[in-house]
Amino acid sequence: MVTDKRRRFAQSLGRAAPELARALGGPLAGAAVGLISKALLGREEDDADVLEAALETASPEALVRLREANMSFQKAVLDAANEGARIAASDRADARARQRALKDRIPGCLAFTVVAGFFGVLAAMLVADVPADAETEFSIMLGALATMAAAVMNYYFGSSAGSRVKTELLEGRRSG
Repeated sequence: MVTDKRRRFAQSLGRAAPELARALGGPLAGAAVGLISKALLGREEDDADVLEAALETASPEALVRLREANMSFQKAVLDAANEGARIAASDRADARARQRALKDRIPGCLAFTVVAGFFGVLAAMLVADVPADAETEFSIMLGALATMAAAVMNYYFGSSAGSRVKTELLEGRRSG
């Protein structure tokens, strides 16, 4: 019963403020509820019944405030994502600059070791008969090495994260 009521509330909210409605099911739910409450009631309120009633009887002005809150929320989420990407890019640039400045060969050696280890374990699993009691350990090792090999590739050749976001935007999976 409560779940159905909350689902209806989220669906109603989704028509006016889709980003806030999506956030209700995640880690930013508290922030979303606060924005919804302030837009509809002008105060902090976290009672779902009160918010649902306020949404059902919302004036056009309150709906405009809700849409503005939705846009502000969406901008804040995108700004946070951009800041995270900026920090990650800066971190990679600093690491590369350090490697150039010190003419450090250790990152290259580690990268080679990780990639060789990944393909070595992969080949061992494909060619040799891995004992049944060791399959789990080999799979865990292969997964860890695959993650490290991906990090090595991102370090030397860049990440495809920007391309992935662009594809999502073009396909309409992200609003913006």
